[in-house]
Amino acid sequence: MKQAIHAAQAPDGPEAGEPSLTARIRDRYGDLSPMERQLADVILACPGELSGYSATELAGRAGVSKMTVSRLVRRLGYAGFEAARLAARRGGDWGSPLFLLPPGGPAPASAAVSDGDPAPLDAHFQRSAEALAATARQTDPAMLARAARALADARRIWVCGARNSAFLAGYARWQFIQVRGEVHQLAATGETMAETLADLGSGNPGSGNLEPGNLNSGDLLFLVGIRRRPPAIVRLLRIAGERGIPTILIADSHSALEAPPPPLTFRCETRSLAALDTHVAALAVIHALAAELIPLTGEAGRARIRAIEDLHDRLGEL
Repeated sequence: MKQAIHAAQAPDGPEAGEPSLTARIRDRYGDLSPMERQLADVILACPGELSGYSATELAGRAGVSKMTVSRLVRRLGYAGFEAARLAARRGGDWGSPLFLLPPGGPAPASAAVSDGDPAPLDAHFQRSAEALAATARQTDPAMLARAARALADARRIWVCGARNSAFLAGYARWQFIQVRGEVHQLAATGETMAETLADLGSGNPGSGNLEPGNLNSGDLLFLVGIRRRPPAIVRLLRIAGERGIPTILIADSHSALEAPPPPLTFRCETRSLAALDTHVAALAVIHALAAELIPLTGEAGRARIRAIEDLHDRLGEL
């Protein structure tokens, strides 16, 4: 029977400073013996499974000896099988779809559903609802109100995100610009972060706590950093903290942050039933911030909406 492994969550991304389990196998594959390659192929097919097997069970699945398992993990640079199994677990925690794929490929559409279990489609919607509920429970309304006030008071807002987080940052910008101006992408096409970041912040470390009257330069960074954050996003978060740039961070609720989080950090549940994360909760938090922002912009916000709608009509855009 598979044995569960319980370990503290730790980053397994680029900032962890060591190659992943699969990268180690690919790097050393040419030097492996035939039996070690046979075992490596089983691991590469579904590396996330490794965290649920004992060395004996993995050996049986691959048709090799337990000694072959021991030799391979040592060849990969791990102190022992438990260290390799922990690396596989971290790959799943970090959000790699390869480590989250179920074993054996997708189930056929005709597969029977056990009594009492929801149908596959219903189960996915149910999981999304659970992600929303979990995120709502851990979101402080007072903190949401402070973040909305910061969005209203900032002279300029700079949104940033990478990979899946990029479209979430874009959604945030689209929501915010309905009622206020000066909402920009931190790095537009063809630009680097540094060219914009040089103008942000006052260089007063530790002052970016987003309390009323404490917006250093009138600029605000709205950063979306869901798990599997690229190194550039992690470094941006660190530099923002060092420079005292007021920051609102949207992150997931279950991966370790590689940099100190700003005071206004919103954790969102993103784990799903599939190998890909769900982002419904992150979208809901962003939408809630926009909803809180609308009344804070007052008549100026209403005037902006009217102006936008008038221009839509004159331009024939909609």
